[in-house]
Amino acid sequence: MADYDLLIKNGTIVDGLRMPAYRGDIGIRGGKIVAMGNIQGSATRVIDATGRIVAPGFMDIHTHYDAALSGGTKWDPYATLSGWHGVTTVAIGNCGFGFAPVRPEDRERAMRRMERTETIPLSCMQAGMRWDWETFPQFLDSLDRGELGVNAASLVPYSPLRAWVLGNDAARDPNYKTKPEQVEELKHLLREGLQAGGFGFSASFSMANRDYDGGYLPTQVAPREEFLEMAKVMREFNRGSIEWTMGNALQGLGLDFLLELSKTSGRPVNWNAIVYDASNPNGWRRQLEWSEKAYREAPVLPVDICLPIEREFTLETIGLFDQLPAWNEATVGTLAERKAKLADPARRAALRRDMDQGRRLIVPDTQTDGEQGQVGMFKWDATVIDDVHLEKNEHLKGRTIAAIAKEQGKHPVDALLDLAVEEDLKTEFAMLDSLNANEEAVGEILKHPLTLIGASDGGAHTKFLTLGKYPTHFLAHWVRDKQIMTLEEAHWRLSTMLGWAIGIRDRGWLREGMPADIVVYDLEALRVKPMETIRDLPDGDWRRVQKAEGYRYTIVNGQITFEDGNCTGALPGKVLRSYDMAG
Repeated sequence: MADYDLLIKNGTIVDGLRMPAYRGDIGIRGGKIVAMGNIQGSATRVIDATGRIVAPGFMDIHTHYDAALSGGTKWDPYATLSGWHGVTTVAIGNCGFGFAPVRPEDRERAMRRMERTETIPLSCMQAGMRWDWETFPQFLDSLDRGELGVNAASLVPYSPLRAWVLGNDAARDPNYKTKPEQVEELKHLLREGLQAGGFGFSASFSMANRDYDGGYLPTQVAPREEFLEMAKVMREFNRGSIEWTMGNALQGLGLDFLLELSKTSGRPVNWNAIVYDASNPNGWRRQLEWSEKAYREAPVLPVDICLPIEREFTLETIGLFDQLPAWNEATVGTLAERKAKLADPARRAALRRDMDQGRRLIVPDTQTDGEQGQVGMFKWDATVIDDVHLEKNEHLKGRTIAAIAKEQGKHPVDALLDLAVEEDLKTEFAMLDSLNANEEAVGEILKHPLTLIGASDGGAHTKFLTLGKYPTHFLAHWVRDKQIMTLEEAHWRLSTMLGWAIGIRDRGWLREGMPADIVVYDLEALRVKPMETIRDLPDGDWRRVQKAEGYRYTIVNGQITFEDGNCTGALPGKVLRSYDMAG
């Protein structure tokens, strides 16, 4: 019998705890690291890691793979937009969105809510989700049936809790006053979720997210006092974290409320997101200054995005601009209804006005009162026609909306909408210079000791965002090429720091006795591959993806899941439970 199941030899070990990198071996048996150093002995398989980095698998703490993982092998058990990039653990249940608790009669509505908020096609969810649960504990048990290629930690999403207790309509009615007995039931459900292994709760105040019919989400109308009651439940358990997506809350709750949440709960609060926005060029500095002051009182941590946010999209996709009232109204309904509204001359003035004035997409105001600054949604000279549906419009490919609008004597909104309507909303647009266009500013954000690398939104926005590539971009661009920090610091930020922030204590670094979640890669060869579209969704639909080069092996709980970018078919992933974590 071999001494080890897997033996990694002669790698450059970066342990995730910021110890200086060293050359050594790692012996794995039974899914765990059992030996490190200069190892002698036999192994079922030996990996020669000479000249390659051996590091902890990455953690992706802001994803929406809830639906994809619930489908097991029928959908995407590897959370591939992240899994292709060395991620071995994902956190789901973010932004208050999710599928538990949900009664059988409300499943369709829950899927429609997720379709609009995270632009996951309804038909895909209908074809791919198992739906063999109702409660949150049952949801975790459903995931934990041996069909995962990554580890999954789930927050308890707050919108489903409110919908379960108050009913779908009252839960999102800003005029509804929650009764004391309903608050107690909400607290009971959160306790039940934490007892089952949930990692805290999540909520969103971003008006860019709306319910299936364009209306408010339950978290957007929940009062301050209710959230503080949930924070008190968190203190009872003293584990996990609170995840918050900032926005223009109806109640005017801003950054200072996050500090209050953290103080009340005694747990970290991670908020999304801090980015560079050209229309507010010093906002990120003030946000970091606020974070530094807040952190002296409680652990409130901003999540950053390490790469330019470029989006490719069609107007077939709903919910892209829901923070703009006129666009929110015009993009509710069937495809035919939406097309008619976007073509309606009577609506165009409001559509132009909203787009010109804009609303902040994911960037919270730098002040602490929750007000949102104005920001143009599009830079028309950096928004191009990526592809067209009609042959007669081929000459427009690659041209900017600004140039086309000038040529046609139209407002850019009219130029964009006239083309999209003519092509049955199938025209593909690309926003090439949206957010994070200033590399110097982004580098400063990334280097700040409080910022968390992440916010991939993996599993969501399947047709226009591929932010799951961020670990590869971070290591190749920022660490290897720009050298903004050491490799040791970078790997601590990609695993251990993130685990601490959300409450994962049993993995994230390399030591004897730890689960063997490991990436082996060639730093010089590491790169993000070009955008492509693939048809691998459960209903045969397509999605945009970007894969990676340079990763030789991704190992989850001691088993190789990807080798040279190819999936092995192994399913060693686990549902992580917060009650297994110390501290």
